[in-house]
Amino acid sequence: MTDLSMFYSEPVFRPPSEGNSLLLTVSIGCSFRCTFCYPYRHKKFSIRNIGDIKRDIDISKKLYGDSIRKIFLLDGNAFISKPDKLVEISNYCYQQHKNLQRVSAYAHANDIIGKSDEDLMRIAKSGLTMVYLGIETGDNDLLKTINKKTTAENLIKAAQKLHKSGIILSGTIILGLAGNNPELSKKHAISTAKLINEMNPIKSQIWYISALSLMLPPGTEIKKDVKEGIFTPLNQKDTLKELNNILENISDDLHGCVFRSNHASNYLALKGILAKDKDDLIQKVKYGLSHPESLRPEYYRGL
Repeated sequence: MTDLSMFYSEPVFRPPSEGNSLLLTVSIGCSFRCTFCYPYRHKKFSIRNIGDIKRDIDISKKLYGDSIRKIFLLDGNAFISKPDKLVEISNYCYQQHKNLQRVSAYAHANDIIGKSDEDLMRIAKSGLTMVYLGIETGDNDLLKTINKKTTAENLIKAAQKLHKSGIILSGTIILGLAGNNPELSKKHAISTAKLINEMNPIKSQIWYISALSLMLPPGTEIKKDVKEGIFTPLNQKDTLKELNNILENISDDLHGCVFRSNHASNYLALKGILAKDKDDLIQKVKYGLSHPESLRPEYYRGL
């Protein structure tokens, strides 16, 4: 009997917008170890060989026929794979799934800037047309604190390289990452807004920025810091103030940037196009600040 089971290294995590996507394991774990992140810390990082990946694609064809529309490449930074391999994987996905519309993956800024513009264009042409980039903050000091292994300058460079290649950028920032320190929270907010402004593409095109709120999963360095009194989490009200500070410092002329804060970790769900809906988004945050009963309760928040 043929084994029709695809390979997954549990637990499996994917972006909320990939809820209806086929999940294809290209790498296991993550080659980075950020202090706030827990999904991959118990997995030894490795990259699967192309034969095993193609076997899973073949199995998915047998299981789902022509019903697959989107494929997401697991795990934490599958985009670290060599350009030729990503192109081969993407091409094979489209070859087997005739109605496929998009292949996407998580990526670290270093994975992106380490690839030439020509390679990124080849990857986009193959159909891998969306990358989820963990931005977290525009504050270089905070990026060091959370062990992000990159800089604001590299994050901007990565975003611009994606825009140029035709790969859609979906970036995430984290509210509350600086903790309950008004000065550091303000620096985090203003630096993050500045970073987003500098990520603005030269020409008008769709890209995404999503805000998550910091969670404190067991086993993470940041959870340990809380227990030891080194880090104090931001409360609900100050988290919204930080979000408001970010929005107020966002440029009024961002091209095609869709902003969302509808992740389950957030107290307030927002969605709009920044250049057009900025004032409305700010008013909704201010309403939430003055009407805390309208916000998501703490016990409803999750990942």
